[in-house]
Amino acid sequence: MQKAAALIVILFFTQLLAYAQPGSIDSLERVLNSSQNDTSRVLILNDLSFKYLAYQPKQAKQYAEEALALSKNLHYLYGEIVALNRLGENEFRQSNYAIAVDYVTQSLKLAEQLADSACMAMAYRVLGNIYTFGFKQYDVALQYQLNALYIYEKKKDKRNMASFYGNITWIYASLNQNLEEAHRLANKGVHLADSLGDNQLLSYNYNSKGLIFMQEGKLDSALKYLDLSIRVAKEINDNAVIAYDKSIMGNVYLLQRNFKKAIELFDASSIESQKINQREVLKESYQGLAKAYDGLGNYPKAYKNYILYTQLKDSLVNWATTQKTLITKMKFEEEKRDEKINKLELANRQAQQEQMVFGILAAVIFISMVSVLILVVRNNRQRKETTRLLKEKNTEIAAQNKKLQEVNDIKDKFFSIISHDLRSPLSSLKGLLGLVIRNEISENEFKSFAAKLHHLVVGTNETLENLLQWSHSQMVGWTYAPAIIKLQPLIEKCTVLFSEAAKIKSIKLTNEVSDTELVFAEVNQIELIIRNLIHNALKFTSEGGSIRITANRSTDFVEVCVVDTGMGMSNEQVSHLFQQTETHTTRGTQGERGTGLGLLLCKEMVNNNGGKISVTSEVGKGTTFHVFLKTSGTIKLSH
Repeated sequence: MQKAAALIVILFFTQLLAYAQPGSIDSLERVLNSSQNDTSRVLILNDLSFKYLAYQPKQAKQYAEEALALSKNLHYLYGEIVALNRLGENEFRQSNYAIAVDYVTQSLKLAEQLADSACMAMAYRVLGNIYTFGFKQYDVALQYQLNALYIYEKKKDKRNMASFYGNITWIYASLNQNLEEAHRLANKGVHLADSLGDNQLLSYNYNSKGLIFMQEGKLDSALKYLDLSIRVAKEINDNAVIAYDKSIMGNVYLLQRNFKKAIELFDASSIESQKINQREVLKESYQGLAKAYDGLGNYPKAYKNYILYTQLKDSLVNWATTQKTLITKMKFEEEKRDEKINKLELANRQAQQEQMVFGILAAVIFISMVSVLILVVRNNRQRKETTRLLKEKNTEIAAQNKKLQEVNDIKDKFFSIISHDLRSPLSSLKGLLGLVIRNEISENEFKSFAAKLHHLVVGTNETLENLLQWSHSQMVGWTYAPAIIKLQPLIEKCTVLFSEAAKIKSIKLTNEVSDTELVFAEVNQIELIIRNLIHNALKFTSEGGSIRITANRSTDFVEVCVVDTGMGMSNEQVSHLFQQTETHTTRGTQGERGTGLGLLLCKEMVNNNGGKISVTSEVGKGTTFHVFLKTSGTIKLSH
């Protein structure tokens, strides 16, 4: 009776607080002040924590922590589950993903223990959001969202069904997959939200519809639904949705090459995002502004926004990496605790068995003999198994030693590069600058060395970039983190980087890759591959030549080609290009130096991503590097 009465009180005040009005919150806090330390107080604390979550996170956390402590004292499992979930969602909104996962995982375990499907769905929802917006692991996030939706559909909970339709279609649209199913779910979400009169859920599903249409290339329809989403979101002051809608609309106008309108929307989105610390949307806005200003030819502003985008992107990547490391550490510590518990339970069972043996004196000799026999058989089996495992480990260690020796050989070669190929251009640069400082060279003479100076700087910088990338990939703890990559903007970034070098040699450098081409790979490694191949082509292409980057799709791969009209290579030269034990370098058309390191790294990074690299060349006519990368269609989502 007490629990039922408490639930009635909470349901009444939940209706009052549907839109988190200050007056209704004050009413609930007055009830809290007069409540006793029982389950009804726990329910009120958890409800207040939810209401304060969006705009007073510190107060929300205090209420949830009090609810958790009181629930444990009362042995009130349901209250403990909800409080842990509230704490997890609070940490998620503060981007503390590792702590959030720990809280929500505890909540999920207790919900499974209680066999409460509604609480399980509540935990799945928060975990789905963490892996969607925090770690960008959409396959994991999708599974959590589908699990929660299945529960709510069984319960015929229309409000939560509408919410999850929006969440799931957002994931499909972001991946540019299952768009037909995404449309179907989004339409159901719009219908349910409209029938419930819930503008927040309506804005979410309109947003998903707009994103789906953008992925399909139906840009006018995309703008229509995004505008509808903004209008509805304004009625409930949901600035997060408004900021995100404007960011997507900016991208639509970029695709339409309406750069002024794109700048207007990205500016608005960045202002809204900064107000509510929505860093992912702010990052996308900076990137959009850089592209739009570049389209207008306003390169200073394009560069400024590109720097802001790069800094924020690196900050978010570092933060996500830190959070993933913390989760791994937490899982390891939890496994150690479970192992200790299992050992204690095993010891307890053994003690009980010993007491039974001593209690039944007549069976001691018989049991001992049987035990000895069992132990002998078991030890023999264990000895054989141990011997087998040792052989496997020895084989594995031998293979690792061989691999380490190969890595050590490459390392020695790289240090040789550092001592010679970096020292030499830097010494030349030092000597030239010494002449300038001592006024031993005129301005016209200095200008005549400008092209050579530029080649030295570009070549040295590229060598350093390659060495840093290789050393990073060899670090302990480095993990391969592939994602869906849009090739066209990545290649455009690389061509912009070398545009000045191309101008110096009057080389036409063009990016002919379609903006629809997607691959599944590690973005930093693919950027290194493209950058090295362009740099290599520039070095061996004479003045007035051309370099083209193209892409062709097959069933499982996208073939990226870097085609130049340079000096070309003989069959013997081609055969030595990717040798790991030696480097073969050739002077460029203007005496540019090379280390041979770039192509070795290209091969290593292509292999890391499950691809292939090959070369076709003819002396005097040019060279084509073929890089085969996995298509985005190879990704399989779990359902």
